[in-house]
Amino acid sequence: MPSIFLSYANIDKPFVEKLARDLKRIGVDVWFDKWKMKVGDSRIWETEDGIRENEYLGLVLTPEALESEWVKSDLEAAWVKQMQTKKVFVLPILYRDCQIPLFLADRKFADFRNEYEDGFNEIAALFGIKDTEAITQDNWRKFTKKRNVNWKAFKIREFEEVVTSLVDKAISNNWSVWVGGTANEFSLTLSAYTKQTSKSVSIKLVGNRNAYMATFKPEYNPNNLKVSDFDIYVGNSVNACEGFVWRVMRDFNETYGKPVRKATYFTERFSRGNEITEAAKEMIKRFNWYKGDNIPR
Repeated sequence: MPSIFLSYANIDKPFVEKLARDLKRIGVDVWFDKWKMKVGDSRIWETEDGIRENEYLGLVLTPEALESEWVKSDLEAAWVKQMQTKKVFVLPILYRDCQIPLFLADRKFADFRNEYEDGFNEIAALFGIKDTEAITQDNWRKFTKKRNVNWKAFKIREFEEVVTSLVDKAISNNWSVWVGGTANEFSLTLSAYTKQTSKSVSIKLVGNRNAYMATFKPEYNPNNLKVSDFDIYVGNSVNACEGFVWRVMRDFNETYGKPVRKATYFTERFSRGNEITEAAKEMIKRFNWYKGDNIPR
């Protein structure tokens, strides 16, 4: 996985946070101090480790950054690494007009001054990632027929958001949740029980349409449902699922009262492909002092 350490002035944090989120979405491991550092951490030691362990240092160039002592310190460490490895390490990211440092003057920089997407595409191209200028968490469905775009990662991330949001709603309303497994992927059922009655609502991200469909078939385990059971259109977003389920819960609670039976939650999923192997490799690497790639495995 490609990786980058972001060095910037504090005033530019909103821009850098957006850039960090977007890079993460396309599969880049990002060292962003807001995410990596906790209360009590030493910035000197943490940034030194970050610079040493990441493939690139992204220098966000603005007038304030060039005056920042922290940025200057990051650059000094980055320059040492670049001289030692004999590889390009510092990536200039021009966010606002400023005097480009002399040692970067002959380098091509990612230019964000006019169009964000233009600059972002230039960085993504460095990592060999194409067609990132349009794909986002909101419009990944447009790319499902393209081979060189990892739209499935966006699909999985969106469903994770749906599950997280709906489970939180279920907990606050004492509804049970069961997320479908390999027998019925990208589905979940929410169930409520009172002394008078019970109710289930199931939602599935249907593959051929990539739309969320629902059913009120009385079934607490979504793995027992068929695709054809989902005959109610919900929408194409997390918000649509939230609104649909909220209305169902509201109507049920107003009619029968809040469910009284103790709720249960089955949210685990099975691994896909070689996920377990890759996770194990990352864990092993994390507990190894050597961070290079030259030792035979």
